[in-house]
Amino acid sequence: MNIYGLLIGIAIYIGISQFQKKDNYIPKPKQDKFIYTLIALAIIGARLYHVADFWLYYKFNPLEIINLPAGGLGIFGAIILSLIYISIFCYQNKLKIIKVLNLIIPSLALGQSIGRLGNYFNTEVFGIPTYIDFGQYIPIDARPLAYLNYSYFHPVWLYESIWMFITYLFIKKDKHPTSNYLISYGLIRFLVEFLRFDTWQQGNIKIGQLIALIMIATGFTLKYLQFKRKKCLN
Repeated sequence: MNIYGLLIGIAIYIGISQFQKKDNYIPKPKQDKFIYTLIALAIIGARLYHVADFWLYYKFNPLEIINLPAGGLGIFGAIILSLIYISIFCYQNKLKIIKVLNLIIPSLALGQSIGRLGNYFNTEVFGIPTYIDFGQYIPIDARPLAYLNYSYFHPVWLYESIWMFITYLFIKKDKHPTSNYLISYGLIRFLVEFLRFDTWQQGNIKIGQLIALIMIATGFTLKYLQFKRKKCLN
């Protein structure tokens, strides 16, 4: 296993541990199946998002689709497929989806922070060239053709990793972590997309920024609903 895979594994292990410590809502006999199905679908969703993003490459190299150690996991794909599964699971078991999400979200934020470190070892998720002192040196064979004459690039993976760790510290004991996570990750992802040249784009629209805006809007909608509920209870 390479370091990228090792860090993803560590992120998953810590995430499961954090979730199990907090979960007193999902019925215990169903907890393990829920957790491991969720992880499997998150990885599949993340890979499918990445493959869709780089379909022009993968349609000519189909065997590379299953080459996970080489990198290539899109967090938005993981979130979307996981949310579909969680919705179905909650419906089948008569559970409130927001309560389940509130249990999972802090683990997700911490896992993202750890997992992003793996991008460094795979020399991926870096941004446009930079002259700032903390720019990341990229070997010439890993540089995009448009930037062959540049040596240092924005370490986008590091920006996200630090931001998500701070987010985790902020929401880990919060009563409503889901809304704050959606706003926080939506904001950082929307901003770093301006620095990235390797993400999914249709025409002039970056798919990542579109999803990030939906996340932010959903987060504020949840906050508004929480405020209305609190006001009614008072």
